[in-house]
This record gives sequence, C-alpha cells and structure tokens, in this order.
Amino acid sequence: MPVALAQEGSFGFGLQSAKGTYVAPTTWLPLMQAGHSRNADGLQMRKNYTLFDMADTNDYESRYYSAGEWAEGEIGVPLIPGALSNLLSWIQDRDADNQGRWGSVVIDCVNEVKQLTDVKVRKATVDLVKGEPVSCLLDVAGLSVESGITPSPTLPTTAPYIFREATVQLSVNGGALSEDINCERMKLVIDNAVEPVAEGMRLTADLAPGQLYNLAGVKCVGALSRDFVDSDLYSDFADGMEAALVITLTRGEVAATISLPRILYTASDMGLPGVHEQRIVEQVQFVALGSVDGLTAPVILA
Repeated sequence: MPVALAQEGSFGFGLQSAKGTYVAPTTWLPLMQAGHSRNADGLQMRKNYTLFDMADTNDYESRYYSAGEWAEGEIGVPLIPGALSNLLSWIQDRDADNQGRWGSVVIDCVNEVKQLTDVKVRKATVDLVKGEPVSCLLDVAGLSVESGITPSPTLPTTAPYIFREATVQLSVNGGALSEDINCERMKLVIDNAVEPVAEGMRLTADLAPGQLYNLAGVKCVGALSRDFVDSDLYSDFADGMEAALVITLTRGEVAATISLPRILYTASDMGLPGVHEQRIVEQVQFVALGSVDGLTAPVILA
C-alpha cells in the first residue's frame, strides 16, 4: 500500500445554523505549519474511556464505558484572499446569547476521513512575519466525531497573503491612525473564552458532551516587533497612553482588515543586542480593550 502523503490531504468546514446538525464543507483551505503547531492537523480524537472499579471477584480491569467523545487541538491555515469570509465569521461571530458559531469539519487524511460536528474556535492566533505568508492557528474543540466519506474538495488556487501586502496603521501620542512602515512582526491571540471540554461535559443520550459555552466576550492580546527608528511606542508605553492598531491585507480589489480600536502596551523589551553590526528592534506586548460602553469588541475582523 502506498504511503499517505501530506499534500494529498485536505481541510474543509461549514458553518452550522444550529447545534447538532452536520453541514457539508463550503470552505476548503490548505493546511500548513503555523505558529508552534508541529503538525498541520494537530487534532486529537478522545474517546474518554473510563474503567469500572468494582468488587466483582475479578482481579482484573475488564469493563469500561465512554464518558463522552470529543476532539480538540490545533489546525494551521494560511489567510488567502477571497477565502476568508466564513473563517472570520467562525472565529468572531456571536449570537444574541453571546455564544459563538458552531461549525462542521472534514479532514481528509488520505487513509481516513475525520468528520466532526459542533466545533467551536477556542482561540485563533494570527501571525504576520516579515517575508512570510500570513498564517492563522485555530485552536478548536468539537463534540461529535465520526468517520466521513472521501470528499471532493475545491481548494483555492490563490496564494496566501504575505507580509508585504499588509499595511499597518498605528496611533501614537494619542493622535490619529497613520501608516507605520517599521513593523516587522505582529502576533494576535484571539481568545473566545470557551469552557474547557472536560469541565463542561453535560452527558446526553449519545454520551457526548452537551455544550461548549462561551463564558465571556472575546479577549485579545498581542505583540509587535518594530525597527527602532523613534521613541514613539516606548513613550506611549512609559506614559500609559492608549493606542490603536489596524492591519489591512490587500491584493487587488480583495482586502481583509484586523482592527483593534484600543490597545494598551503592557510590556516593552528593548536593549542592545550584545553583538556588533546588528539592528536594535523593539518588542512591545499589548492587550486589546473593548469600548467602555460595551458596544465595540476589542478586535474586529472584516
């Protein structure tokens, strides 16, 4: 039997209108190594078998039951022009009860097709690095796992966004947003505050956890590295001055935007590199804040 090759696999998802109903994928994306994920498909399927502990004259562990099946792990995907609408919706949309979107996932691993229903994005880490494609690492959890049938994916042929297609706008000294050409890396971690699967299990008739509650609104932290051409960011950090950040990815007429209306710098790592002939690069960490009236989220994907 021929070995299964990574390039023969595929990843697709569809957004469900309600919990419990599988939806065939409407969006297909290639898998890629992203962030700290060692595998493109880092999902672990968990049966959660529990052994009976009984005094029954049998000296061995011999009986078991499933306390609930689920899947959790990381999936790395590139951000591709024209293929982001459903992905951004899956990451950030909330309903009237402040609950995130359910999705159905199909992962074709060549010799096995994994099909998941009722999947939520727990975290999304967006990484923009100078000279590299823009990637997103999805940390997901799903409530229903089964074998699927071999799909017929339609993968995008467009190349991912790359860093040089990003326009970065920063506000400094309390002023308006303006383009900053000196940023070399940015990382955003979007946390949907999803209840841990094992702690949130509500067993149903089919022995699957019943819910994945979003326990709070979206939270976002990040960091950026910038060529040290001025003291603007450090001054804002030292003075406790709020700022704003907008990242716009553009190719032709297709654009994607990440907006953080309020950010507060929480740490600054800057010093002489310790070797000759090397630039000084400042690194700042920040937390994104929602509006005081609660109407604007800390991060807006569009």
